[in-house]
Amino acid sequence: MKGLAELKNKFVKVPHLNIFKIGTWVTMGLFATFLLVYIFVGDEMLNYFPLLILFAFGSPFISLMMSKAMVKRAYNIRMIGEGGATSEKEKLVVDTVTLLSQKLGLQKLPEIGVYPSNDINAFATGASKNSAMVAVSQGLLNSMNETEIIGVLAHEMSHVVNGDMLTSSILEGFVSAFGLIASLPFLMGGNNNRGRRAASSMATYYVVRNIANFFGKIVSSAYSRRREFAADKLAAEITEPTYMKSALVRLQEISEGRISLQDSDREFASFKITNNFSMGNIFGSLFASHPSLEKRIEAIERMENKEL
Repeated sequence: MKGLAELKNKFVKVPHLNIFKIGTWVTMGLFATFLLVYIFVGDEMLNYFPLLILFAFGSPFISLMMSKAMVKRAYNIRMIGEGGATSEKEKLVVDTVTLLSQKLGLQKLPEIGVYPSNDINAFATGASKNSAMVAVSQGLLNSMNETEIIGVLAHEMSHVVNGDMLTSSILEGFVSAFGLIASLPFLMGGNNNRGRRAASSMATYYVVRNIANFFGKIVSSAYSRRREFAADKLAAEITEPTYMKSALVRLQEISEGRISLQDSDREFASFKITNNFSMGNIFGSLFASHPSLEKRIEAIERMENKEL
């Protein structure tokens, strides 16, 4: 069994959040939103473009800023950093997050917590990588060994250093904006006849809005699955593929017999290392926030084969 001591002397190439890339995508997204307003709603609505953007992005970013407080309350999280750990495995969690924070160049140690749940899971949240929180369930601590716990925490710390919480909020804002733009002509009249004919039809507005949200959810779920693969990959790089694979294999072994989940376990499911609530059919695959454990294990095994 591998352990934390093995990682202390391991060299870690610190990934950097590509601000230029994010800025480019944001600029392109704003331009596309501006163009869609002009095409679908009319040039008179361009005067309200800042308000539209504020409305679309307001909710995701408010949720992002409040995420730590929200999950602490929703999950009844007990903070274990700064001497709060009461068991060997809790100390392992604190030591692992501390070590990975140092190796990944974080300026501030994430808050660290444990929440009472039978669910075998963990998640990271927070407005930025230097204002993050990592929490694990009591069920995970009870069910995993040292190697597996380190693999899970490396995955969550990968989300933190990659800035996944921020980029997810940006994407959610654009999805909301596009849904609003697509349905706005049916709520408000524009210069075009189609807008005037449909302005009084609230039913049409809600149908179009729901269709736009349907496709927006597919896009955001696809991005979320890509984000999970990326976090697995980085976790394997900053530890070793063995750590991440052992954690995923253990999750797979446990998942078939998972029972007695609490209602609160369904909240914030997209932030966790695995989502236990996805449907197994084709629609479930489209809307799943996480790839299947089988596909994630296969991706790690390909990394192992490249190292041979």
